[in-house]
Amino acid sequence: METVKKTVNILVMIYLILALLIYLDILNIGQNTNPGFYTNFFLAGGLLMLLELVTENIYILFLKRSHVKQYQNKINELKASLYDQKQETQDLIKKHNEELAIARANQNAAPPLVQHPQPTSRPVLTPINPDVDITSAPLPPKPVNPTDYPTRNTDSDNYREPNR
Repeated sequence: METVKKTVNILVMIYLILALLIYLDILNIGQNTNPGFYTNFFLAGGLLMLLELVTENIYILFLKRSHVKQYQNKINELKASLYDQKQETQDLIKKHNEELAIARANQNAAPPLVQHPQPTSRPVLTPINPDVDITSAPLPPKPVNPTDYPTRNTDSDNYREPNR
């Protein structure tokens, strides 16, 4: 569609140039029989095509401006929403910092009170039955001393007797 518009615009401009040349009597086409008719015919066609060319270009200009305004409005809306989000974030950070400052001030002002639960009744102690045998745990093994055992090498000079 764009190429058709460009082609029509070029043809209109060529027609306008030819109409201007005929009007200025530089180009004499078919004016031997009735020169005024052809000149007026080309002038009327040229004016109509000039009017069409101007209105089309003005329409395109208005379309472009409306698109630019729509894009500018969209950009302004996005900027406004970004500004609102930044303000909300800054407010949340400020509120959080104030809460931290209050908590630190409270922590430094008085030591926290630890409340221990109070038993409602004394624990019940059951006596140990003396008839039950209580076995003790086994004793741990004796530590091993490495000097108690001989080391065997191929040399008989290095053989040591165990200490007993």
